[in-house]
Order: sequence, then structure tokens, then C-alpha cells
Amino acid sequence: MIHELREYIALPGRAEDLHRRFADETLALFTELGLQVEGFWYEVGNRARIVYLVAFPDVKAATAHWARFKADPRWLALKARTESDGPLISEIRSTFMTTPEYARP
Repeated sequence: MIHELREYIALPGRAEDLHRRFADETLALFTELGLQVEGFWYEVGNRARIVYLVAFPDVKAATAHWARFKADPRWLALKARTESDGPLISEIRSTFMTTPEYARP
């Protein structure tokens, strides 16, 4: 099992639109597509920085999941509709992490 830490930085003035997209539709789509979200946060004092943690069997599974997600017609329609006034995100960072042997139960 690995975890992926994903960080999104909203463009100036677009943070609330990004939060609304996650809250109203994206998280439900994640669930439908079997994405295991283990935590979801934003930085205190900076709603433009959203981070969440997801679990996958391995990096290959994560890569395959995101490729399917990016091609999913529901995501493509949602993205087009919510970005009709321009993009919401300036940057997405992804970090794959694993627990070291000495910290495993």
C-alpha cells in the first residue's frame, strides 16, 4: 500500500470555486470511481491550498487510476462546465509515500 499526497493551488480569486467543485461533485465522482480518499484539508488561513491523501496498492495503480479519471466523460464535462470562465488551478503537486519498515505495525 502506498499513499499519494495531492496538493492543489487555486488561481487568485478561484479558491472558492475549486472548493465548491470538490464539495458539490468531484468527491462524489471520486467515490464512484473507487478512489480511497483518506483525508482532505485546506491550509489554515489559505483556502487556496487544498491537500488530500489517497491510498493505492502501488504507483502503477495510482497512475492507471488518474489516467482513467482524466479521460472519464463525467470529469471532462464537469471540468469544462466549472472552468467556463477560465481554469481554477495554478498548480497540482503529487507525492507518493510509503511507510518505512520500522514504523509498520
